[in-house]
Amino acid sequence: MKTRKQKKSGFTLVELMVVAIIVAILAAVAIPLMTGNKDRAMATEGQAGCTTIATQLRMHYAEHGNYTGIASPVNLAGIRAGDLNGTYFNDASYVLTTLTDGDDYTITATGKGDAAGKTIVMTVTGGNAVWSGTLLQ
Repeated sequence: MKTRKQKKSGFTLVELMVVAIIVAILAAVAIPLMTGNKDRAMATEGQAGCTTIATQLRMHYAEHGNYTGIASPVNLAGIRAGDLNGTYFNDASYVLTTLTDGDDYTITATGKGDAAGKTIVMTVTGGNAVWSGTLLQ
């Protein structure tokens, strides 16, 4: 009489531990990469909004010869309410400050949601833009 051996199926503990170690290594590499990508996405969105405002400011300057009379970036011709809304910044995130001589300005974008408290600052002096802020460090 022949006896039949039952075949066991499944994974051994060693195989499961190897898979767990591989997953942990991949997570350790991927999480910092994704965090860096998210910060760059926040910075890019803030810079795009600042650049949009700066373009409209140049058009205003070409028409009026100065930057006076602009209370808010949303008051600029060519920028409508909602145009600056994005994932990390919205219309209310952007603050325009005219510097003392009236020809230079600073645009500060303060994030919302995941970017709360993080900033992008575009300072234009003599036509040259300098970027700063916590998202660019």
